[in-house]
Amino acid sequence: MAKFDFPTSPSVNDVYTSNNTTWQWDGTAWNVVTTSAPLAAQNVWTTINSDSGQTSANTTSDELTITGGTDIGTAIVGDVITINYTGSGGGGGGSSYTNSDVDTHLNTSSASTNEILSWNGSDYAWVADQTGSGGGGGSSTFSGTTDATAAGLNVAKIYEPAIAMLRVDNVGATSYTFEPHYLGNNPTIYALSGTTIAFDLTNVGGHPFEIQDGSGTAYNTGVVHVSTTGTVTTGAAAQGNSSGVLYWRIPETLFGSYRYQCQSHVSMVGAISLKRLSVI
Repeated sequence: MAKFDFPTSPSVNDVYTSNNTTWQWDGTAWNVVTTSAPLAAQNVWTTINSDSGQTSANTTSDELTITGGTDIGTAIVGDVITINYTGSGGGGGGSSYTNSDVDTHLNTSSASTNEILSWNGSDYAWVADQTGSGGGGGSSTFSGTTDATAAGLNVAKIYEPAIAMLRVDNVGATSYTFEPHYLGNNPTIYALSGTTIAFDLTNVGGHPFEIQDGSGTAYNTGVVHVSTTGTVTTGAAAQGNSSGVLYWRIPETLFGSYRYQCQSHVSMVGAISLKRLSVI
């Protein structure tokens, strides 16, 4: 039988080794802390799985080494292994941009007033803000509505409310037609003074349309032309167009006979009969 001569009056954590076994004093009793008994009699080692496979520890000389790597620190206190991130930039890693970094990567030095940062497919670049001031106000004039036209919205036809929009067509160089509002060639058109009437000139290419008084003189008061691209002209400049829409804001004081006339073909002419809204 093995004989153990434990020290008398030991202090806490004192150790004693005998017969290949080491004990430690916990203040009350001696406890086994290590032994060199055959491995088959112990469950000290196990298999460690890793990214590249597994490692089996099977001898007392096998070691497990934990390496932190860049910005990773390790510490062992008793039975606890602690792994800490030691780099800068917060818990998520990375680093902070300086002003010069931002200037280099985002090209802020090349930005101008009211430009915005936009991805061009390979990098960010500063471009003009197309939304307009005030966060999406867009264009405030019809000359800038090409985006609406491209989307299929004809701004000429919605420029302003009209009591009627007559779709003007032609029969060769002999007459105008206004179907379905009026039947026949060069019909008499009836309108109310104090209202707006519109003439859609989309289908009369080559036949410049003009509003005249009863004597055949161009009547330019209240006429407004809007092109298909949104360009607006008024007065004499609005007359003689063969596309877009011609709006006639008929003064309330007008009544009697006026006419429409093709500037290029004398036979394409018809009457416009006005009645005052105030006397209906």
